[in-house]
Amino acid sequence: MPPAAAVTWGEDGVLRSSAFGDVYASRDGALAESRAVFLDGCGLPDRWRRRRRFSIGELGFGTGLNALAAWDLWRRTRDPGAVLHFVSIEGFPLPKADAARALAPFPEVADPADRLLQRWPVRTFGAQRFAWPEDGFVLTVVHQPVDQALAALDHPFDAWFLDGFAPARNPAMWTETILSRLKALSAPGARLATYSAAGAVRRGLEQAGFTVAKVPGFGAKRDRLIATNPGETPKDPPLPSVAVIGGGIAGACAAQALARRGAQVTLWTTGESLADQASGNPAGLVMPRLDRGASPAAAFLRAAFLYALDHYRQAAPHAFTSCGVLQRPDSDRAAAAFADLLQNPPWPEEHLCAGDDGALIHAQAGMLDPRAAIAAMTHGLDVRLRCPVTALTPTETGWRLEGEGGACLADVQAVVIATGAALKGLAQTRWLPIALSAGQIEYGPGPRLTRALTEGAYVGPREDGLIFGATFAPTHQPTAQVSSEARAENLDRLKTLDPALAAAVDPGLLHSRAAVRATTADRLPILGECPDPAAWRQPEEPPDGRFKGLWLLGGLGARGLTVAPLLAESLASRLCAEPDPLPLDQRAALDPGRFLRRALKRGETLPD
Repeated sequence: MPPAAAVTWGEDGVLRSSAFGDVYASRDGALAESRAVFLDGCGLPDRWRRRRRFSIGELGFGTGLNALAAWDLWRRTRDPGAVLHFVSIEGFPLPKADAARALAPFPEVADPADRLLQRWPVRTFGAQRFAWPEDGFVLTVVHQPVDQALAALDHPFDAWFLDGFAPARNPAMWTETILSRLKALSAPGARLATYSAAGAVRRGLEQAGFTVAKVPGFGAKRDRLIATNPGETPKDPPLPSVAVIGGGIAGACAAQALARRGAQVTLWTTGESLADQASGNPAGLVMPRLDRGASPAAAFLRAAFLYALDHYRQAAPHAFTSCGVLQRPDSDRAAAAFADLLQNPPWPEEHLCAGDDGALIHAQAGMLDPRAAIAAMTHGLDVRLRCPVTALTPTETGWRLEGEGGACLADVQAVVIATGAALKGLAQTRWLPIALSAGQIEYGPGPRLTRALTEGAYVGPREDGLIFGATFAPTHQPTAQVSSEARAENLDRLKTLDPALAAAVDPGLLHSRAAVRATTADRLPILGECPDPAAWRQPEEPPDGRFKGLWLLGGLGARGLTVAPLLAESLASRLCAEPDPLPLDQRAALDPGRFLRRALKRGETLPD
């Protein structure tokens, strides 16, 4: 975990950092200072008027007061439908209780403060995103050293709040390298504001290429700095029209994420209803896969779980139950990994603690009714049932969707293919190296469980009993049929998990359901613009030809319910030119071009 903020409370009620010997807030009125130094300093709200999207970056999240000040001003002055992205970097996360105490004296922002505290970021490395669509406000908090966090960003921000501890006390936050990186991450015309007027900061900003002005400070401070990035503020790009193909959890999450941004979205599926394939099980696990180490893959899987928790609690609270999951090791290797994780956990005890016999308890994990979640996420959207898309043809402005017999279904600017086991069903995607596996689950009446249990196989509670499974059988078919052999396998594994529970289950009252999952060799999902293998065969170096505007979201395997929400959020952010919740290295780890790049490195012939 990142180091927690070391703080003390003075008799004067001021929160201080023990590590940096500095205060978190001005004695002269922290909210008034935030408004004067950062909001006024960045020319707000005037600079975000008539803007569909506006983005603010911040160094030093602290108590979240600057974010709340921006949120409060935004919701009072924004244009209808506009969205503010606030991305804040914090290397030493503040405990929620201290933040609540620090924010209590500011009734002007009590409402957004309460909503923020209800979803206070978990103390863990990486980015965590939270959206309040009713206010058009999106907060991303990055717990990371500032240099690492900035290196992982690539979005051009419209404003920057520099609110780290004083340069003399926290010089790592104010280096020339950091200030130069801020310049690279600033849109033309962007404004940067800070309470500091230190000569080294002013010179560093000027050297980076900002135009710097010294202006009167707030309260007892004599001066502060405002810096401007030269150039004319760019216009917001138009929102695209997007066809999302696929009626499962991936397609539903993608369609909702795009629609929430105001994009024109249609959702296409071949079935009589949504969630008729792998996402149609009556319940499924939402739990983390905790890999040791700090690889991009491990970081993504942690971030995906946290985002899924928050997403389902907001988008489909009736469909998700945080019953907790007891995860027992299913091998000696797993037992060693669990022990390591408990010695150096990735997040606090309220998320992860030790169970009996070396097990892990994921206290916030739980069970999702995917059909109810998909229904909630697609409510009010333009859904086209019984409309198979058999071909995609590029046009001057995007893509044409073709149905049976070559009939034109629609012309759109972008397409998202989220068809699960049918991901390879179009000419542009047949080369994808994905494997299929059939899985069967059993569900029906049974003893009431207080939490889910997993040890390779799983058993979990559902509304009218329990659900357990699932089998894994390689297949080449995109659909699967239930079988008595698979049921017998699931019953045997339930006996291993919990003999008493298995004895209490009447097999004659059980129902079975089978579906097909799509997985990749590295067990990571696929997210990104679809590569064109023919273009990668050209002699240019490095090759990276793409089918422009054709996006892939698939290969989710058995963890689709957990990873789909964050994948969809990242995809929608890119399509709508917003800050991406995934850092650059995680995007690269998930990008479909990784398969072609690896093949080239091995000297293999690229697929057709």
